[in-house]
Amino acid sequence: MALLWSLLGFFSLVRGFLPQELTEMLEKWWNALLRPANYSYFHIPDDGISGVTNDLYRVVQLYLIAANLCSAADELVLSRDENEEGITYNLAGDEIVVDTFEGVKVWWTHSTKKVGKDDEQREDNKYTLKMYRKNKDFVMNSYLPHVIANAMEHKRQVQELFLFSNRSHRWDCHTFKHPSTFDTLAMDPCVKSRVKSDLQAFMAGQTFFHKVGRAWKRGYLLYGPPGTGKSSMIAAMANYLKYNIYDLELTQVEDNSTLKDLLVNTTSKSIIVIEDIDCSLELSGQRTQQVPSPGENPKAPLESRVTLSGLLNFTDGLWSCCGDERIIIFTTNHFEKLDPALLRPGRMDMHIHMSYCCFETFKVLSANYLSVNSHPLYSSVQSLLEGGVLITPAQVTEFLFGNKDDPDVALEKLISHMKEIAQEDAKKTGKDAELKAVDVLMKENVEKDLKENREEPRKETPESVNEHVDQGKEGKMENGWDVKKENVDILKEIVDTLKENGVSLDKMVDAFAKALPESTFCKQNRLAMALQV
Repeated sequence: MALLWSLLGFFSLVRGFLPQELTEMLEKWWNALLRPANYSYFHIPDDGISGVTNDLYRVVQLYLIAANLCSAADELVLSRDENEEGITYNLAGDEIVVDTFEGVKVWWTHSTKKVGKDDEQREDNKYTLKMYRKNKDFVMNSYLPHVIANAMEHKRQVQELFLFSNRSHRWDCHTFKHPSTFDTLAMDPCVKSRVKSDLQAFMAGQTFFHKVGRAWKRGYLLYGPPGTGKSSMIAAMANYLKYNIYDLELTQVEDNSTLKDLLVNTTSKSIIVIEDIDCSLELSGQRTQQVPSPGENPKAPLESRVTLSGLLNFTDGLWSCCGDERIIIFTTNHFEKLDPALLRPGRMDMHIHMSYCCFETFKVLSANYLSVNSHPLYSSVQSLLEGGVLITPAQVTEFLFGNKDDPDVALEKLISHMKEIAQEDAKKTGKDAELKAVDVLMKENVEKDLKENREEPRKETPESVNEHVDQGKEGKMENGWDVKKENVDILKEIVDTLKENGVSLDKMVDAFAKALPESTFCKQNRLAMALQV
């Protein structure tokens, strides 16, 4: 032992007088002499081969942060970027932390040293991974892949998201910080759960998609009335996946070739969105590219000539494989207007109905805006919603946000508004029922008149409709056709009822005309008479 200390003292004394190369060789020899025989070491410097940055060094740094291993060290290096909210902790030089994975213990050491002379001096950093020699294969085949996967997931979670918008043939970039998440998203809980499960399967599906020979992409169609949360759903999906968003405005795209260039220049791990696709362009059935007619000026500015076939070629054609891990989302307020070619399986894999507010949706909104999970007025809201009142989540939030500091007032105003909607719906339903009753009554009387007219010979129609009306009021026409006064009275009662309910003259004419058979004496003359009695 005395000899060992003598050698150590001698080495410390003379290392200052020896060349750097010889010193490094002696250090290497000394470390090998002291190294226990049952350990193995992996070194991960910050500079890789030929001076290229070693990405694995940054991966290890991210892993130690993600696994919160640095907090166990006694000496740390703290940092914070301008746009970050928290503080980043890194190991200082020669600090050691311990990690355990599947029962295997390893040691991480971070070392720093100055290399070079004078002005050319720089700092050389590296991580050293120490393990028992018997676990070397496990560390190489299992532990290091675990380190990389966790580091990449941490990077994905903390990275800044961007929203891209197209201007002609290029993308403009904007920072995306939308707060919407699946926790705050107000929609049917079952639908929300189904969407999250589908997104999870998609993220983990690279091997499956490549195995079955399909492009690694997924299509979603969001449809429903305005104000039901379609844009919030897109933001929640982007925050959940940590994908950038490309908001594609088709009216700004000149033709199919420009569309192709734009879509090819989107990155993997992204969401491509076309909102209100039913009114972005006239795509329904538009399978061929428009060209100027012979009389048009070819130099005149043309509207977008993007065609349905050009769009479909990217969503499900050969160009769909240019880039992995992409989500394509179409939104529409009018599902029925879409071309069937947009809806077939393989293009829009999931059709998600963003519907009116239900009670479960309301509870999420109430928790978000009022910070309450229950309230005595909840039962009234539930009764109105389950009774058929149609109100969008956007309409509900107007009352909740406007009175966010007073839940009682917010709910009272919301309930009052919902009752008004219910009354308007009831009035509308009553008018529809009255019109339906009128139609039935008119058809019954028409059938009765037709039966009587078949049994009696009919003479020519009066030349003047006004003359016909005057004769009809008296109950007898000069040409011998008997118009029964009770029928005229019934029609007068119907017209009066419609007027009292605010039905316009045009709607009366339409209702009578639809109820009476075509090309009948009744339709030609009795209609005018009934509306003037």
